[in-house]
Amino acid sequence: MVDHSKYMKRAIELAQLGTKEVKGNPKVGSVLVHESRIIGEGYHMKYGEGHAEVNCIQSVKKEDQFLIPDSRIYVTLEPCHHVGKTPPCVDLIIKNNIKEIIIGTVDPNPKVAGQSIAKLKSIGATVVENICNEECLELIRPFVKSMTQKLPWVKLKFAKSIHNYMAAESEPIWLSSSQSKLFVHNQRSDIDAIMIGTNTAQIDNPSLTTRLIKGDNPIRIVLDRQGILPTDLKVLSDGLPTIYVTNQTRALPDSVKILIHDFDQENHLEALLSELYSLKIYSIIVEGGATLLKSFSKMNLWDEATIINTQHKLDSGTKAPNLNGRLTSRIQCDADVINIISRV
Repeated sequence: MVDHSKYMKRAIELAQLGTKEVKGNPKVGSVLVHESRIIGEGYHMKYGEGHAEVNCIQSVKKEDQFLIPDSRIYVTLEPCHHVGKTPPCVDLIIKNNIKEIIIGTVDPNPKVAGQSIAKLKSIGATVVENICNEECLELIRPFVKSMTQKLPWVKLKFAKSIHNYMAAESEPIWLSSSQSKLFVHNQRSDIDAIMIGTNTAQIDNPSLTTRLIKGDNPIRIVLDRQGILPTDLKVLSDGLPTIYVTNQTRALPDSVKILIHDFDQENHLEALLSELYSLKIYSIIVEGGATLLKSFSKMNLWDEATIINTQHKLDSGTKAPNLNGRLTSRIQCDADVINIISRV
């Protein structure tokens, strides 16, 4: 009996290599196995380019290509059924006479949603579904939200002291370790945008870049309801892309896009997320301050949180938010312990 989970776990590892270059598409991995030997591997690397199945089949060495029809293909997500930037992957599988397809989870995209599975079964192919289903679903949770809610994936991020404070009263203070800082910069490189409020911009004057690692900078989103922030702040003057959310126009550099927003409307944060989604921002880290973080928490507008538990003894100032969620991972970074929690 074949242990399908062994090969699906390898496909999951491959899928996790995908970065924000897939932007708008899910992270997907694929493995081609002949008997007990992997002869091909691939993952979705960039939006508009080959999907995991394409890259997997194309990776097969010339001397092994005759084995493809007698191999099993493992895919973390149901192969696509529709013509988009690339042809349907289900047709590529059929064209290569692959008769056994092992799928992690069904595609939530209404253009697919089980149609590829039905098509494969209709031609007599063997389809095995729901192998490592939970792990495969975890890979595509941002994509599921995009398909079902048309809203960006929202991560909250903050560091807190042993006394549960995240900031001093009126001056910038760094709580976490240098290793935690590297971890955060890696997170930033895998996200479309990073959001802060007025007080954080004014007090901390952050750059919000990935300067400590080799990676793309996220777009900065700065909320400034009254338009009071000085123009010499880094996020407004360094020439890197920023979206400035305010209720009035003002003169700002060309690198800053002004987004006029009604802060008084009901559920204004959800409305803002919808507008950002329309600008093709599919994932956001909210870094603060406390008021903004607590607003996202209170409205249940967050999906995931990175909480850096430090050994800092700060015992006054701004309390950290209390979030209820499911612990998905715990990482040790020097003396810090980073908890990643999911809201659902």
